[in-house]
Amino acid sequence: MPKPHSQHNFEACEFLLQDSKFLDWVVTTAFYSALHLVQEEIFPFRDDEGYEYSSFEQYYSKTRNEGVRISKHQSTIKLVEQRIKGAGNLYRNLHDLCQTCRYRNYHVSPKKAKVAKSYLDKIRTLVD
Repeated sequence: MPKPHSQHNFEACEFLLQDSKFLDWVVTTAFYSALHLVQEEIFPFRDDEGYEYSSFEQYYSKTRNEGVRISKHQSTIKLVEQRIKGAGNLYRNLHDLCQTCRYRNYHVSPKKAKVAKSYLDKIRTLVD
């Protein structure tokens, strides 16, 4: 069962999809629901060297200190690809849809909004 932050965004996504007035926010809430969901699923974990990461922030801070210079979003994509079988492409595609609708063009077609929601639904199935 998803934890509160992911679940809250999921419910907002469903509500906005039914309303169909703010389809850019359907994509945005789908992405942020997935983000919280995958981070909840991945952490805590122990790496191959035996270091245990209790949270994404701890993981990101340590990798940045080791010279890895990628964004938090790119770091999360990499973790999803490595740690949640079958979710990497779904999560990456949802991230890319969100970036497009939030920063380039807030006009989102009903079809794209439904696609974003379907990516979230598939990710939720993979982590259940």
